[in-house]
Amino acid sequence: MRYLKFKTNEYGFTLLEVMVALTIVGIAVVSMIGVMQRNILANDNLHQMTRATFLAKQKMAEIENRIEGAFDQQEGEFLPPHQDFSWRSRVTPTPITGVEQIDLSVIWGDESKQELVTLTSFIQNR
Repeated sequence: MRYLKFKTNEYGFTLLEVMVALTIVGIAVVSMIGVMQRNILANDNLHQMTRATFLAKQKMAEIENRIEGAFDQQEGEFLPPHQDFSWRSRVTPTPITGVEQIDLSVIWGDESKQELVTLTSFIQNR
């Protein structure tokens, strides 16, 4: 009877080593997917905030330059392609005679989640 004799100095990986390596790679891939998802959500939020800031600057310029109807309205929505944004303004007097404070907020999404941009400006009374 002959017995098979294996060499102990053969090169290669054991099944256990392969399983441990695959587990480590799997954990790394899953965590990278989570990081990418958070990055995409943060990028989308920054994109919306940038659009809202530009729209707020545009609306504030209309109010400051007293473009017809812009100063009298208190709230409204933007025209397409920005129909998912709305705005609200509030004019309050200041302690300085002849100067009013304008607070303009541009809102998208849920206002309770702070999805808004607010600009403040001061102008002379009409």
